[in-house]
Amino acid sequence: MNSPAQRVDRADVRETDDDLTLILGAGGVHVLQLRLRYADMTDELINPAGRTAVNAAGAWSLVGRTLSLEVSMRAAPALGLPRHHQLHLDLPDDQLTKVADALLEILHSECFLLDIPTRHQRS
Repeated sequence: MNSPAQRVDRADVRETDDDLTLILGAGGVHVLQLRLRYADMTDELINPAGRTAVNAAGAWSLVGRTLSLEVSMRAAPALGLPRHHQLHLDLPDDQLTKVADALLEILHSECFLLDIPTRHQRS
């Protein structure tokens, strides 16, 4: 069963020598963080309370401004997220492109779909 898409109005991509983190927020509050740890190429989902689950995201898609994540059966209840988590990214096109780039690096899974307007404009 799908839950309604949660709205995101802010995205921040932070990179250090150790990791790459995508922070998605709304109304000044973190909605979801996705992080890639470079040392072992482990990806993590982090909920608003700071609880972390390793390798929690499976298939994902970013179509238009809707990000859909398949959260593992183990991680969904631990993070308080639905198995099929949807976020509506109410972001400017340049931020949407940065989010897409970060997702491609962080969630290096084989199963994804990426179709956003700014991708069609690139050469």
